Amino acid sequence: GERLRIRGQLQTPPENEDFSYKDYLARQSIYSYVTKSEVTRLPGNNGNIISTQIYKLKSKLLENTYRLFQDPEASLFAGILFGVDTGLPKKLQEAFKNTGTAHIIAISGFNIAIIAGVLFATFKYFFNERISAILAICGIFFYMFLVGGDAAVFRATLMGTISILGRQTGRRNDGLNALGAVALIMTLLNPLVLWDVGFQLSFFATLGLILYAEPFSQFTENLLAKFSKGDISTFTKLINENVLLTFAAQLTTIPIMAYHFNRISLISLIANPFILPVQPAVMIIGGLSVFISLIIYPLGQLIAWFAWAFSAYTIRIVEFFDKVPNGVIVISDTFSQLILLMYFPLLFLTFNWSAIKERFLASSSSLRAAALTIAFTITFVCMIIFWRSSATAGDGRFHIIFLDVGSADAVLIQTPEGRNILINGGASASELSDELGRRLPFFSPNLDWLIIASTQEDQLSALPRVLERYPPENVLLSGNIQASFSAQTLDKYFADENIPVTRAEAGQKLHVGENAYVEIQAEGPRGSVLLIQYQNFRALLPIGINEGTFESLEFGNTIGDVDVLLLADSGYAPSNPADLFENLTPQLVVLSVAAGDPDGLPSQDTLDSLEGYSLLRTDRNGWIDISTDGFEMQVIVERGN
Repeated sequence: GERLRIRGQLQTPPENEDFSYKDYLARQSIYSYVTKSEVTRLPGNNGNIISTQIYKLKSKLLENTYRLFQDPEASLFAGILFGVDTGLPKKLQEAFKNTGTAHIIAISGFNIAIIAGVLFATFKYFFNERISAILAICGIFFYMFLVGGDAAVFRATLMGTISILGRQTGRRNDGLNALGAVALIMTLLNPLVLWDVGFQLSFFATLGLILYAEPFSQFTENLLAKFSKGDISTFTKLINENVLLTFAAQLTTIPIMAYHFNRISLISLIANPFILPVQPAVMIIGGLSVFISLIIYPLGQLIAWFAWAFSAYTIRIVEFFDKVPNGVIVISDTFSQLILLMYFPLLFLTFNWSAIKERFLASSSSLRAAALTIAFTITFVCMIIFWRSSATAGDGRFHIIFLDVGSADAVLIQTPEGRNILINGGASASELSDELGRRLPFFSPNLDWLIIASTQEDQLSALPRVLERYPPENVLLSGNIQASFSAQTLDKYFADENIPVTRAEAGQKLHVGENAYVEIQAEGPRGSVLLIQYQNFRALLPIGINEGTFESLEFGNTIGDVDVLLLADSGYAPSNPADLFENLTPQLVVLSVAAGDPDGLPSQDTLDSLEGYSLLRTDRNGWIDISTDGFEMQVIVERGN
């Protein structure tokens, strides 16, 4: 409720191809922000008294949470109870994501259902059902305001309210109608909520539960009944609550998660049944200890000892399953978009299953047609996979591919033995990911080597995100690691993932295949100059040139003739002296530059110096694939001649 005077220049929030901060803030009705500002606190207090008290209560609850528990359990309780997961270390957050269990630290329908049930049962000891229902509804709305009330929490609160009201009025609660009504209300209040990832995941998870929870449960019960004549209701309920409900929710959220996060957790179906049974205890006992500690702290501390055991178990189980190899599939941007098409056959089969089943059972011809359709589909999928694998399997030639990533350098080397070496990556994560996804092997899209030939920001900023999908086995690093934020991020990533890093030195040779190597011609703070050689084929890549580099190399006299020359710094004239071209006499010159480069690159002086040389440009030709058998060179470009 404090009154503030803020002076500064309003700016439009930034956005890029990976994340739009502008859209994120717009969903909260914020359209501008101020970075450099002067803030003055004014006398008086015009804030909402209720909101002020709620914020104070939340602050006190969080303070007591960290007093009652130690990290990481304290931060887990803060996330589960109050939606504040910023205290969880990044590695643990990644473990929750990789195991498909991150939903337990996000306030959702699961939390609201537990709170509504506890409140309703508690109030029934003192009031009749109708008053208890009203108080329970008030309680979950209060909880919604307490935790912040984002899209997922708001949806869950409305669904919980409709469910309670439906029960009290004696009307059957139709899940699809209720979900549709909630989505309509939220869209009317804020149309941008449809683009909120939390809302999308919450909506589709609920849709999965509505559509598939009961059929899955009935199928399991019928299946188990065939093998047991006794009472199996308890066992069926256990499987239903801890396995089938998770599967039902994940069935409809996998495409959304793949689209937004480029990953699919395979281990989640195993991990969730181990941790879901204890989550009500985590929330109820943990919440009870925190709230009671506000009144009688020692009693809250006593209860916290019991709650800690369940939270510690949750974390240890998540960390255990996170270590299971191949538990997560990391997918490319292109495939993550295609996977959204999964909704069409899924929903078609869901809403037409009865009719489809009757038609199949009505005639044997339908069964034959279905079998043929399935066989054709499987054959088609196998053909696509075989084609994709064949396309990336290699042709026995040595390839240097200059990827089209704008005004920066990203070079992929593919050897006849099938090794893949990436040199730098440029600034665009989506472009680099797309280029690599089309060329790396389908079943093992890993890099044998990553060579960092320049540590400048525009040369590396795509790599931190892309390497999560295409991890390197080894790294050759040149240049000052403190030169850019992305270089520092990569350095930390290599250390965290235990990826071997070799510092480049002038004269060093890296063997990448039979008769193939990368030689460091010069090395300095900005990076290095690389000579790629395969038998008689030679290519020079001056990606990380430093002051005095070409002088030390006698403008190419110490290198000799090359077949291919990459222009340095996207054709910037001072970085590409004419003497270099005359001494190297390249058969082909390659320029990596963005169309309409904002700095006006390439320099006209550079282009004038290249008159008479064969020149290919990524802004005009797209990617440039140069292959050789060691003696003859073949060039294929994405577009043009």
